[in-house]
Amino acid sequence: MTSPTPEPTPAVIFGSHSDVGQRREHNEDSSRCVYSGTGALLIVSDGVGGAKAGEVASRMAVDGIAEILVTRSGSEPLPPDRRPWLAEAAREVDRRIRSAAQQPGLSGMGATLSTLWLDGGQGWWVQAGDSRIYLLRGGELRQLSMDQSPVGRMRASGQLSEEEARRHPYKHMIDQCLGGAGTEAQPDTGTLAIQAGDVFVLCSDGLSDGLWDRDIAQGLAQLAAGKSPDEVARALVAGANAASGNDNITAVVGRVDWVPTPPPPPSLPTVIAPPVSPLRRFLHRIGLGR
Repeated sequence: MTSPTPEPTPAVIFGSHSDVGQRREHNEDSSRCVYSGTGALLIVSDGVGGAKAGEVASRMAVDGIAEILVTRSGSEPLPPDRRPWLAEAAREVDRRIRSAAQQPGLSGMGATLSTLWLDGGQGWWVQAGDSRIYLLRGGELRQLSMDQSPVGRMRASGQLSEEEARRHPYKHMIDQCLGGAGTEAQPDTGTLAIQAGDVFVLCSDGLSDGLWDRDIAQGLAQLAAGKSPDEVARALVAGANAASGNDNITAVVGRVDWVPTPPPPPSLPTVIAPPVSPLRRFLHRIGLGR
């Protein structure tokens, strides 16, 4: 009897945690983590619209993105660049939320979105609103996504420092989300080559408002000290809750343990010509051979 083929070992391990915070009655954040081949799909969404409406929108966002991308990747060849897929999925979820918002009690609901797809040595992301995607590599923290907000753009362009952005009176104003009362979503996308040892965190603004970038970097570095992604996510959320707790707080943490090596290209068959006899060489020389 043949033994079953072992499942491929995931290249990415992940964990998550969420907390309502100290001042909100409902947790409007949602998150999903889904294995995809040897990679992972990581998603965070923060509801906009208050109470149950925000919860509905954020859950629709994470479930919708996961369902669309997992279904499509199982039925179509994966393209080298998955940014168009991510953008199309975000726009489809935007339409779904806007349609659902026609129901009583859900008017104007929306949700931010941060989605990161890690697979095969590459990462792709899509972003709407001010939830965030960070990368810790070689001890240096980098924000991959850009907040879709006036303050976020000023911070990204160097007009505001981290401290000034955190104190800005309009820091919570966003001009993009899925659903909501504004125009249709125009999500940002990006890509990067990933390396073994890369650590990512996707978070709602409850985490980035409570912790400085240096605190996030120190928390993520605990993965190298043997803590699991779940433990690191819990510690980050607890730290933000203690420092602020003004909003719901969610963190999804992922670590790249190894990068799959692409299969070598197929080798061409070696053709060995039969030896040529002296008689054939002579006939060829006098014009009688083929």
